[in-house]
This record gives sequence, C-alpha cells and structure tokens, in this order.
Amino acid sequence: MGFFDKFKNALGGGQPKPETVKGPSRVLREAGIDPSGLNCKINADGSLTVSGHCASGDERDRVISVLEGMPNVNRVVNEINVAQAAPAEPEPQAPAEPAGEAESAAAGTGDEGGRTYTVKSGDTLWKISQEMYGNGSKYMKIFEANTPMLEDPNKIFPGQELKIPDLDD
Repeated sequence: MGFFDKFKNALGGGQPKPETVKGPSRVLREAGIDPSGLNCKINADGSLTVSGHCASGDERDRVISVLEGMPNVNRVVNEINVAQAAPAEPEPQAPAEPAGEAESAAAGTGDEGGRTYTVKSGDTLWKISQEMYGNGSKYMKIFEANTPMLEDPNKIFPGQELKIPDLDD
C-alpha cells in the first residue's frame, strides 16, 4: 500500500459515490406522469408541497403516491386542484318567450326569490352580468351576493351556482 492509498482510504475514496437524488419532476416523468401542470417545493422539514392542476382525482392520487416514494421525503402536502369537467352545453331554446322570461327560466330561481346561474366554461362575471342585467358593468352586484364563496371576481369556475340578485335601481 502506497503513501497516497492511505489518504484515499481514509477519505472514503475506496467506497462508491452515493446515488444522486432525482428531483420530483424527473421522478414523475419516469413514472409516466407529465409534471408540466404541477409545482413542487421541497421544504426544510423534509416534506414536499405539490400544487397545480390534474385532470382527474385518479391522476392526483397517482402523483401523490409516486412522490411519497421518493427518498428523503417524509410526507407530501397535497395542494393539487382537480379540473372540473365542463358541464354539457344546454341546447339552444326557441326564442318564443320574451327575453325577461327566458332569462328567468335559464337561470332558475333561488330560495330567496332571486335567480341563480350555473357557471359554464368560458363565463366571466362581466359576461353573466351582461346576460342577466343587460349591462356587464353590474358584475360587482353578482360578486357581492356570492361572497364568501367567491374570493376574487376574476376567479369563477364551471359548475358553481351563483345567486343573481335583483337590481335595486
């Protein structure tokens, strides 16, 4: 044994290098999952927070399962939103009814005597206000009637049932 071999062995040079840890995105790709809609954050306590969107609950569960199997991850914090399926578009109604009655029939009526509206894909509060009141700038009336369900007037989702208050003016 030579002079330098003693130092090499003392410093662990004779042992194989430890395996490199893979990042969450790479682990998901290797499991056949597209991580493009997800954000992962490794926390100081050894947990992994994953957020973003998945197409289904099954896909979300699979993502969580794969990430829980990663080395050095003691738990996974799930902040994934599951995309809601867009409701089927209603069939066009014959324009035989006057506009006011057609809107009431399409929107429905709530328990409080006001109308309700089920949000469809592509809807905005402005668009709903334009349809219900004939004036998109009245959208804050709808927003105010639906707090705390709505936290932001720019964030509504298909399937939500909104109260449409009557205008006071």
